[in-house]
Amino acid sequence: MPELPEVETVARDLTEHLVGRTVESVSVYHEGVLLETSGEELERSLPGSRVLEVGRRGKNLIISLENSFVMLVNLGMTGQLFVCGRDEVLAEHSHMVAELSDGRRLVYRDVRRFGRIELIAEDSPEDSVTLRNVGVDAMSAEFTAAYLAEVLRGRTAVLKNALLDQSRLAGLGNIYVCETLYRAGIDPEARCCDVTEAAARRLREAIRKVLVEAIAAEGTTISDYVTGRGVPGGFQERLAVYGREGEVCRRQGCEHTIVRIVQSNRSTFYCPGCQRADANRSDLS
Repeated sequence: MPELPEVETVARDLTEHLVGRTVESVSVYHEGVLLETSGEELERSLPGSRVLEVGRRGKNLIISLENSFVMLVNLGMTGQLFVCGRDEVLAEHSHMVAELSDGRRLVYRDVRRFGRIELIAEDSPEDSVTLRNVGVDAMSAEFTAAYLAEVLRGRTAVLKNALLDQSRLAGLGNIYVCETLYRAGIDPEARCCDVTEAAARRLREAIRKVLVEAIAAEGTTISDYVTGRGVPGGFQERLAVYGREGEVCRRQGCEHTIVRIVQSNRSTFYCPGCQRADANRSDLS
């Protein structure tokens, strides 16, 4: 599922290849990927409008158009939004195609159709269904150690689950939560109330470092994700724990193997040596 680094990569690629181009026509082939709009509305509203900006909030793409519309795209689990040539054959599951003034196409493809496209007025983004419950972005200046400590303070919820709550902290998904907990040396089964301000600082630093590195590598491709240019990311080569069950920990001097457990129906990968619960409690208290 595309998380913050993947969506940021797509936004940057689309900024380069989409901004300044005019939408000439739009074709919607499956209305199941649309939210609070129809194919007819999308096909009527977008043509003739120039793309002004491509941004991101959490896991959501924000495409601003000069006709005062904003197209919001959440990629769901398998969604892809990329620019390609008009002569390229459209792959199966291409549900929306916009013809651009430079002779290329903007394609939205989604095998499982869990992603959504929403069209809103530019002056009311917070009223949209897509952005209504999106919290502080994990790459924003608002995401401080103090903010993280406040979000976690007094809660008995499992820390990993709290970090996945998009209404409090937007952008993290299962891959990067596993990676940041490993970087911070925190037991994935720790409770929010175990995290002191010192641990929150360490965790916040780990989150930012992992996200920055993943963005630099253009995201993680496990199955379907591609960049805005239609190519895979590269951070999967640097994953320390995610997807590495049974493999030796990559930290020098650690001889433990990576373990997989299930939390809230999601796989959690961690190193029992680097993320020991007893050491964690001592360090966090």
